[in-house]
Amino acid sequence: MKYFIVLTPLLLLACNKGPSVDVQNASVEDVAAKAKAALKIEPGLWTSNTEILSIEMPGIKDKAIAAQITNSMKGAKNPEFTHCVTAAEAEKPSSEMFASKANGQCKYNNFQMANGRIDATMTCTPQGGVMKMAMNGTYSSTAYDMTMKMVTSNAQMPGGGMSMKAHTKGVRTGVCKA
Repeated sequence: MKYFIVLTPLLLLACNKGPSVDVQNASVEDVAAKAKAALKIEPGLWTSNTEILSIEMPGIKDKAIAAQITNSMKGAKNPEFTHCVTAAEAEKPSSEMFASKANGQCKYNNFQMANGRIDATMTCTPQGGVMKMAMNGTYSSTAYDMTMKMVTSNAQMPGGGMSMKAHTKGVRTGVCKA
């Protein structure tokens, strides 16, 4: 799940004046190929962070344990993630920016990106479970801001599943250090 929270916002880094993307029932790789055509990232130092807004684990009957798990996840420090995007990466982003580790386990139900907005829903089937994610937010060549809601059901998880809402944002903060 962390993979999607960290990497999915990179889809937002397209120039809002460029081509739009509007696809349904598409693989992560197909969306990546289409989004790459619209991707216009400013090279430089990027900083992002993700905040867990809410977590619900209705399948855990012991409310004290559910509260402990929820508080632990929500209370975890959300450090800033800093990454240098080189001019070459900005000019020709790798498809792995969008699709690494997806391994065919995820599919976009819909993906729309245009005019500084993104709206998407995705379904993944990792390790015998199902995760449905809805994402919406804004983007430009120097910043992004997105809210994600994930609902997971998996017999291997405590309580059989959970739902989580998170907010992530990133901004180009300057030039890369040598």
